[in-house]
Amino acid sequence: MNWIIWLIPAFPLLGFLLNMLMVRRERDAGMLAAAMVGLSFVATIVAMALLESAPADAKRLTWTLWEWISIADFRVAFGLLFDPLTAVMALLITGVGGLIHIYSIGYMHGDVRPVRFFAFMNLFVFAMLMLVMADNLLLLFLGWEGVGLCSFLLIGHYFDRRTVPPGINPSDAAVKAFVVNRVGDAAMLAALFAIVTNVGTLSFYDNPQLGIGGYLDQAIIIAGETVDLGAFGQLPLIAGITLLMLVAVAGKSAQLPLFTWLPDAMAGPTPVSALIHAATMVTSGVYLIVRNHTLFDQPASAAPWVLVIGVMTAFIGATAAVAQLDIKRVLAYSTVSQLGYMVAAVGMGAYVAGMYHLLTHGLFKALLFLAAGSVIHGIGGHQDMRRMGGLRDNLPMTFRLYLIGALALSGIFPLAGFWSKDEIIAHAWFDARSPLAAIILILTSAVTAFYMGRQIGMVFFGRPRDPAMHAHESGAMMRWPMVALAGGAVIGGLINFPGLHWLNSYLRPVLQEPEVIYTFGMGILATITTLVSAGAGYLGWKTYARDLEPRIRIGKDDPAFRYLGDLWRGMEIGWGLDWLYQRVFVRPYRTASVFLSQVVDREGIDGVLVGGTARGLMRLAQGLRLVQTGYVRTYALMFLVGVIIVVAFFALRG
Repeated sequence: MNWIIWLIPAFPLLGFLLNMLMVRRERDAGMLAAAMVGLSFVATIVAMALLESAPADAKRLTWTLWEWISIADFRVAFGLLFDPLTAVMALLITGVGGLIHIYSIGYMHGDVRPVRFFAFMNLFVFAMLMLVMADNLLLLFLGWEGVGLCSFLLIGHYFDRRTVPPGINPSDAAVKAFVVNRVGDAAMLAALFAIVTNVGTLSFYDNPQLGIGGYLDQAIIIAGETVDLGAFGQLPLIAGITLLMLVAVAGKSAQLPLFTWLPDAMAGPTPVSALIHAATMVTSGVYLIVRNHTLFDQPASAAPWVLVIGVMTAFIGATAAVAQLDIKRVLAYSTVSQLGYMVAAVGMGAYVAGMYHLLTHGLFKALLFLAAGSVIHGIGGHQDMRRMGGLRDNLPMTFRLYLIGALALSGIFPLAGFWSKDEIIAHAWFDARSPLAAIILILTSAVTAFYMGRQIGMVFFGRPRDPAMHAHESGAMMRWPMVALAGGAVIGGLINFPGLHWLNSYLRPVLQEPEVIYTFGMGILATITTLVSAGAGYLGWKTYARDLEPRIRIGKDDPAFRYLGDLWRGMEIGWGLDWLYQRVFVRPYRTASVFLSQVVDREGIDGVLVGGTARGLMRLAQGLRLVQTGYVRTYALMFLVGVIIVVAFFALRG
């Protein structure tokens, strides 16, 4: 029965092929795409049941289709792996992804390219499933590149529009996402080469069927190797590989300093944003670290840097979200921040806590994006929060669902975000013994609650502004997926509820972590975090929904600008990383490109080398043509002159 795991990625791939080759009608495309992801979800449930029936020491289903590469002793299988870690990721991808597909049927109604859209959505799910189900790093890399390609195709879905509401050109946003991710992908490729060179295999675990070893089983061998850096000394090989993986994670999971593509990715349709932020793409970096935790557990690994990058990203992403005015852009920076929590967790070795937050975040962030899409859909496509206000009356269900998502994201008791986020903070304080990291994460939680309170106040409270006056609620096809996700945002914390620790127990065959023993100190810490977050959320709501509401008009500064000044400007532009990249990389690159194109290519190669040679030959031919007169006397004269020159030459030579 192990073959059934192939059905999980096969259904979305089939949906992609059928939509591309056979389907022509919008509704057929949407129904087919949603059905294929739904079948994939069912196959995942069946595979989980099979996994559950396996012996406790063999919780792993594998299926090898063929031997992919065989060069001397280097061999790679084209095979899938389904263990508890893969199972929870596949459940998230197909479950949340399926709801997003159903929602898309309503949201994308009337779109000019619906078949293309749903085909690429299925391909996106397929690529992500290949990434998390690969039994080796090379096949994982295939899925890794696949999600990058699909994000490019879907972010640029409106490629024929010059700009979309955030003021971003979709084509530019798609190219930006693609190029920034290539930086991380290059690092990932280098990590693959390092592992092949030093271990000779890319398989995660031993494959007795094909006689292929696993590099994670040999992590202790890698740990003893070093890389000679010449004058710079030696670097432990494990540090080099894990650092390269960290760069790869920064690209895919939008960490410092490579998160700049994610806010611009809002140029894509809202269901695409939900899929990228909740169920695919950005979670792949966290999965990569957790899958390779054996390497990151080694003393010389880059784990401390993972923690530092995660904590910094969490705080910087949250502060940047405070100053955004586009409803989706706030959520985009929020995702950057929450990914920072996950990366910080896995950086301190709390892999289960990282996966716990990844799962709960997938539920409430998908809910928030879909609810934001409902708002945008209801007011005719506007995304600027200054043009909203008072929507709680016209969009009552969307308001309640958005509020649930916002409270869950803010870590308010007893919603899902409270349990998963506080588990990470507790790990930072008590296990990692890093009070600084814990304090920054608590501050980040407060900032998160503030900007969500601000967003709720601006969008749903106060006086309705022009587009919001005629808002209408979305149809059932869009509402029910949001209701299901809201249910997950409310009870999602149960998957690792204190005392039950279901996720800890389920992942134990892969992650040998002890269960968290909750203490009185942890309770105090969680209480402080919740009170601080609740206070910050109330402050954000009160500031933007009531007293200062009349200031929030087009052309007026945000109320926070009066208190933060230039600091607010920095938040507004994402702390200037785009500005820096423009001056350090983009402008010099463009200048060099123009010089090479206009001067070297056009003037030098085309003008002098190619064109000059052609012009010289043409002039020579024109000169020679003068002597081609057709008169015999002219040729006789030339013959006589030639004879005289030859005779003179030999006479003078002696």
